[in-house]
This record gives sequence, C-alpha cells and structure tokens, in this order.
Amino acid sequence: MAVSDEFILEVKARNDIESVVGGYVNLKRAGSLLKGLCPFHGEKTPSFTVYPGNGSFYCFGCGAGGDVITFIRKIENLDYMEALKLLADRAGLAMPEDGGYDDSMRKLRLDLLSINRETARFFHAVLLSEEGRPALDYLLGRGLTMTTIRHFGLGFAPDSWDRLLRHLRQKGYSEEELILANVCGRGRNGGLYDRFRKRVMFPIIDLRGSVVAFSGRAMPGEDKAGQKYVNTSDTPVFKKSHHIFAMNFAKNACADRLILVEGQMDAISLHQAGITNAVAVQGTAFTTEQARLIAKYTKEVVIAMDADGAGKKATDKILRLVGETGLPVKVVRIPDGKDPDEFVKKNGGEAFRDLLSGASGDIEYRLLSARDGFDLSTNDGVRRYLNK
Repeated sequence: MAVSDEFILEVKARNDIESVVGGYVNLKRAGSLLKGLCPFHGEKTPSFTVYPGNGSFYCFGCGAGGDVITFIRKIENLDYMEALKLLADRAGLAMPEDGGYDDSMRKLRLDLLSINRETARFFHAVLLSEEGRPALDYLLGRGLTMTTIRHFGLGFAPDSWDRLLRHLRQKGYSEEELILANVCGRGRNGGLYDRFRKRVMFPIIDLRGSVVAFSGRAMPGEDKAGQKYVNTSDTPVFKKSHHIFAMNFAKNACADRLILVEGQMDAISLHQAGITNAVAVQGTAFTTEQARLIAKYTKEVVIAMDADGAGKKATDKILRLVGETGLPVKVVRIPDGKDPDEFVKKNGGEAFRDLLSGASGDIEYRLLSARDGFDLSTNDGVRRYLNK
C-alpha cells in the first residue's frame, strides 16, 4: 500500500466531511444528515446527502458517493495521492517521506505549473520592454491602467519562433515538458517552436492562484488568417471546460451575485470599474462543468454576453445549464449592440450597475428577445411577434 492505513485514518479524522464538503456545497441540516444540490450533476431538488456519523456522502441522483478523500478527488479532479496530500496539508499533517508510492504524476504537474509561471513572467517582462511597447500601447489604448495590467499579469509574446523556447531551456526544462505544457510545439522537422507569437497574452489562473494556461490575442491587423485567439490546449494541469477566467479574483466578491461575460477584456474592464464579481467564459462554449463551478460560489448569476448572434446563442445555453444547477439566472441586454467592455469604457461602472438592476429573468428575456426584428407599430408585426 502507498501509505499506511493509520495515516489515512488520521487524515480522515482531521478532516470532518461536513466542513470539507461545506466549502463546496451549500448544505442544510435534515436531522442527523446534511443535504444540498449535488456538485457532480445538475439538479434543482437536493439529492446529495452527507452522513457526518460515518464520514461519507452519497447522491441519490447520480450515484456518486464515498468518503472525504473520494469527494476531494472528484471535486478537484485529482488522483488519490494528490487528494490525500491536499487534505493532509489542510490538517497540518506531513505526508510520509518513505511511503514508497509513485509520485511521478504529481511531480509532473508541479513542473508544468512551474513552466507556466515562468512563461507568464517572461511574457509580462516582454510587455514592459521596448519590444512590447506596441502591445502595451494597445492595452493602454483600450483604457486599461498599469495597475490593472499588473493585477491580471498581462503580457506579450514576441515575434519570434524560439525566444520563449530558449528562455525555458536555460531554466532547465526538458523538451517533453515544454510540449506537455503546450507552450511549445514540435515542427515537421522535429524541432520545437513557440506556440504564441506576436500576441497579447492573458494568463489563465486557477482558484489556487496557479497559472494553468494562456490565451493569446492577435494584435490589431494581425489576425488575417482567422486566428484572432490562440489558446492553450488541454494539458495535465488544464481543461478549458473546467476553468473560468478571473474566477480566482471574483470568488471573494460573488457570494450573492456573479456576472458572466464572454471575453477576457470584458471581465478585466469590469474589474477595473470596481465590479469585481465578473468572470469570463472565454468564448461562447459554456459547459456543464463551468456551471457547476459557478454554483459553488454564488447565489445568483447575471449573464452579460455580447449582443451578436453567437452571444445570444450562448446566453440561451447558459440559461439552460446554469438553470439546471438550481441557481436563479438573469440576463442583461446591453444597449446599441455593445459588449460590456465597450459599454463600460463609454458610460462607466455606475451605468453598468444600473443595467444590472434592470436585468431580466429567463421568461422576460425570452419575450424581449422574441421582439427583435418585428415592427410592433404594425398589425402584421404584432401578429408575427405573437406567433413567435
């Protein structure tokens, strides 16, 4: 066995399941049990039950169940030893040094996180150099302050095929690690190259404060090939469907309400305007996993997606997926077809807060959306709207 039974029992004893699960799920007492909405599948009626007496949980909806270690494994997407170490750290216990278990995956993940951290520092330093001046001018021209740029760790990938590669090699990272981190790719000739070139870089930071991925935006006029954004693919430390941009900051300000926007610049602009409970889904491909993540941290979601066709389709999907978690959902319709970034730049944070106060519920939003394109001053327009 990897570690002794005694150590595992000690970890469980020091991490009572009620307090651990309660950090992720809003639990309500029902006699000697605790109940809440299951974090592993969408539901509106609580079927997730915690049994403090024997330190276990079970969901009568999806069948998920087990002890406190199993819960942490599933909720944090960890292997057994990583979950055990997380709980040991939480309890102030040191993992046995002579356990004899294979720690290679954990070490690999730590190495990849180290590569990402060093890469983020590299991109940020380039942004603040003379070489990065055009990118810095672009961000300042978009209305961002230096304080905001530093707060979000924004950067710039230089116009080079191997600058980052050479920098990371000097730090001692192997080619295999650089490929696994997805900061480098392998060309047809077998050599490595930088994946991000001549792009404004947005680091993606997880809830623990680790840089897990990057999103690179082409400079204005440089996206002729149709690749406005280049993003990190899934890696051992990152799955796009499980992460939300700026959630590491918003988690401390969204207990009552979370604002969901489409792009990184939308979220960053709102934070700069003092609206720090805003997060971005990084596009329109919202997922069930993201909906469940949101449900752990807030009581209400307000959707403020772009007003174009893709944004409207994404709003409909988010309404459905977030609704399945049991959270109330509202929608903000931004005037003149603007996105949150444009609106805040022109009108300020207070004007956006006024929009939030007038957010529509699900049914009202659908009725208002159905009016688009119809002239309600005519009988024919009214008839067609009512039919829709």
